[in-house]
Amino acid sequence: MVHIVTKKIKGNEYLYLVANIREKEKVIQKTIKYIGRKRPIPKEEFECMKFSHNNQDWVLNSFNDELSYQDHQKMKTVSDLYKEYLKGLDKVSREKEKERFLSTFITNSNAIEGSTLTNKDTFNYLFNDITPKGYKKKELFMASNMLKAWNYIEKNYKRFPTHEDLFKLHEFVNLNIEEETLGKYKKVQNYVDNEYTTSFLFVEERMRDLLKWIKKAFKKIDNFEVAFQSHVQFETIHPFVDGNGRVGRLLINWLLMNKGLMPIAIHNKKRSDYISALKNAIKGKIEAICKFCFKEYVGQYKFV
Repeated sequence: MVHIVTKKIKGNEYLYLVANIREKEKVIQKTIKYIGRKRPIPKEEFECMKFSHNNQDWVLNSFNDELSYQDHQKMKTVSDLYKEYLKGLDKVSREKEKERFLSTFITNSNAIEGSTLTNKDTFNYLFNDITPKGYKKKELFMASNMLKAWNYIEKNYKRFPTHEDLFKLHEFVNLNIEEETLGKYKKVQNYVDNEYTTSFLFVEERMRDLLKWIKKAFKKIDNFEVAFQSHVQFETIHPFVDGNGRVGRLLINWLLMNKGLMPIAIHNKKRSDYISALKNAIKGKIEAICKFCFKEYVGQYKFV
């Protein structure tokens, strides 16, 4: 059991998360985390602390492929076919194909988070320098920010992502949208609807664990599975105050591209299925997100 205690130091009061631990016949109090200066702690925030202390926020408890070998081969095949298709194009046509994908990816990733910018307006804004009318400034920032983040990935995807890379992605994604928490892991508690996320007290160690898991997983399970399964853990941690969905979907593609695979664009029209798959995966049914991403991936790259 954990609880919060107040300690007075040099006239100031500070809060600590502590646990009572039995050692033989004695019960000792062990400090788990320093919370900060004394303040009101909402019940939900304390529940998140217990949630993380008990490791209930860690869902990647094994290294298992959730999809079949045939499913992996289908995705690898369509990825290879698309790369072959791109090689057959001239330089200008390849660039236009890239712009077409990016407008789709950016439009849909932002739409999942509430943006109303259409695919056509996104394309014209980002690649034709035409500013569309009738949108909020934030929606335009979301579009241009995602392109900057993508450009960062393109320059760096050949190496394994680090904490600093995630900070940079977050800085790009939320530039001109937030300031105080830009490029930093959360220092306050956040939630996904009514679902708990990792306590801010544990976020740094969970992100360390996630990057370690990804490295190990690349040696033990299929590359597609690593990208899809790690997305569940990232969204469970919800490491930033805002922008987690967009950064998380960028990270999926960093991991895919790192292994020579084509990227994925999760479509807003499938938002309810996507959110449902994430929630089921967080509850332990990891296959849910893998099956969802499989359908999205093979549906994206179709060849006759």
